[in-house]
Amino acid sequence: MKNIILGLLLLALAYEAKSQDINSSQFYAVPSYVNPAFTGFFNNDYFVAAGYKNQWSSVSKPFQTIGATAQLSLVKNKKPNSIVGVGVDIVHDRAGSTNFSTSNFNVNVSFLQVLDVRRQHIIGVGFQNSLAYRNFDITKATFGNQFNGFDGFDQNINPGENGLRTKQLNYNLGIGGLYSYSPKAHNNFYASFSVFNVTRPNVSFYAGHENRLHTRYTALVGGEVSIKENWSMLPSAIFQHQGPNMEIMFGTLARYGLMRNRREALAISFGAYYRVNDAVVPAMKLEYKGMNITVNYDVNVSKLTKVSRFNGGGEVSISYSGLFFKEHVKPVKPIFCPSVGF
Repeated sequence: MKNIILGLLLLALAYEAKSQDINSSQFYAVPSYVNPAFTGFFNNDYFVAAGYKNQWSSVSKPFQTIGATAQLSLVKNKKPNSIVGVGVDIVHDRAGSTNFSTSNFNVNVSFLQVLDVRRQHIIGVGFQNSLAYRNFDITKATFGNQFNGFDGFDQNINPGENGLRTKQLNYNLGIGGLYSYSPKAHNNFYASFSVFNVTRPNVSFYAGHENRLHTRYTALVGGEVSIKENWSMLPSAIFQHQGPNMEIMFGTLARYGLMRNRREALAISFGAYYRVNDAVVPAMKLEYKGMNITVNYDVNVSKLTKVSRFNGGGEVSISYSGLFFKEHVKPVKPIFCPSVGF
């Protein structure tokens, strides 16, 4: 009976993953992943980050995702009210027993503009050009007509899957926009909306068949609010809709900044998020100078807990932001960029 339940679970996971994009519980760690308009939107000159996620190891071969990004924030060194952001993302995902892999190479470009003399209101737009390479190991796959009628599948039987390819390469396009209000440090609000898979590439592995990738719509809101002394709260929420699938995730981190000589030397954040009908996600973040380290774990609370035993997946990311250019124009009032991972 347990094997039957496990099989149904894996079928459900395969169905849910159909025509869906790679997903992360740390949507706030590298915001350009969910909206290209965030590319280059940080106070320093460059931003680099890497992350790793492992999930569903309790019910199947683990689903693993690794990713990295490198970004530059340009123009503001000469024109303090404008920012041009450029960045490169590389994300690789491997899922299931057939080693179904998706590798994305993204090139992001953004433009952000200050709207007022107090430099509190900023709008931006961004574009993502993406190449996606997908492949799987057909020698590790089983098909319905390979069932021998007795005790399982026999891979020596011809699967009869004519026209089945094991790899594909597609181009994709994403567009996003954002608004940010930042009156002072550790007090800000941001809202963004993005659309991915604008070109809707054909992701079918069968020659002559069509299975268009669903367009994904993403809304992200959040900010930071100072509470008392060195404490602040960082609430955020994300809504994503792709074809028949929808995700709503929200939560907050509580942040405490350790001060030394009136300067912040170290900051620690902790909190939790909730993905509706799926998981509770406790998280912790450590900030030291320009470095951020964030860890979280998805505790599965859906109807799949009988098989998952509340195990979802762990995720860790590390990022660093610093200065690169020698010359900097110091504006009368600085821009306080939103607290979204940077």
